[in-house]
Amino acid sequence: MKLSKLFSFGRKMAASSSPTAAPAACIAEPLEARQFLSATLKVENLDIIPGYERMIFNRIQNPNTTYPNYVKDRGTLKLTNAGNSTLTLGGATISGPFKLLNALPASLPAGKSVTIGVQFTATAPPRYTYNQTNYTNRATAAGAYVGSLSFKTNDPANATYKEGLAGWFQGKSEDNQEPGLQTIVNVLMDYKTNISSTKTPTFPQGTTPKYVGEEVVSAYWKAANPAKSVSVRNIAAFHSQGYVMKFAWYNKATKGVYQSLTTAALAGQSLLPYKEGQKGVAASTSISPGSATFGFKIDNEYSDDKLNSNKTGGGHHVRFWPVRDHLGNKIANTYFMAMDYSVSAGTQNWDFQDGVYIISNIVPAGN
Repeated sequence: MKLSKLFSFGRKMAASSSPTAAPAACIAEPLEARQFLSATLKVENLDIIPGYERMIFNRIQNPNTTYPNYVKDRGTLKLTNAGNSTLTLGGATISGPFKLLNALPASLPAGKSVTIGVQFTATAPPRYTYNQTNYTNRATAAGAYVGSLSFKTNDPANATYKEGLAGWFQGKSEDNQEPGLQTIVNVLMDYKTNISSTKTPTFPQGTTPKYVGEEVVSAYWKAANPAKSVSVRNIAAFHSQGYVMKFAWYNKATKGVYQSLTTAALAGQSLLPYKEGQKGVAASTSISPGSATFGFKIDNEYSDDKLNSNKTGGGHHVRFWPVRDHLGNKIANTYFMAMDYSVSAGTQNWDFQDGVYIISNIVPAGN
């Protein structure tokens, strides 16, 4: 709770026996600051993405036998009592195939924190509603679960706290059982960006680029604030298991390429993958382009269609959309970047979720 600063206003009489003596000026006397006592719950999702109010997971029932899949089936919430009296917790309930890895404490003293583990436990796909996968021939073999964790507190602002939980289950690694881009962004992560006006596992192809939804028509970018770095987070990787994914940026004028992030080979089928060689460390980085105009390059795919050697779909293999939070508000200078591998025309499948990133502190600079 905010401190309430109270003031006392009084009029002091001058030291004089004269009944006509003028009083001194009115003054304000600051009194001792006082607090309104209460418990205050603060919740942090330590994955950060997609937000404090939601945790995301994925599971694969039958992993790749050659390159064992890393999956994001666990997460951690940090609960803090930011108030000045004891916080009580209890009555935890879970909907969906999720479980707590440790129990909520009955109480939490002022200023103290506790971490709570949550695990996604699905063993079969959910009941089929519509195709949420990245293709059309395994639509019932995988799907999204959306549930929640709720508990009671004595925080006046959070008598019942509810944390959203969402998990993707697929029977096999790859096999067209991966989540589609709209499923990742809109269903699992609950961002309100209009990826496409229709629910579709694949995106348009042809001899020229075709843009969908709120997609931004811009191959090149500039830092919104050139004095600050540009932040990059790989939020999903669904490509051939066992291969690293290399992120780089390049200077438009000089064409100099600067690699700055490699996502782990074993996290080729996962939400929130990790850095190669650093398990447990999020696949994120920052770049410092200054005032330069720049583009992006993931392995051999460029954000500038003209630089892509494979011209399938007009060479349009990297797409951008603005990020809208779970309330529909645009997050300033923050964009999704989604890439589809196109090694050859025969291998491209147009799902644009081989690598999905959130990039902040950028503004479009055109083609």
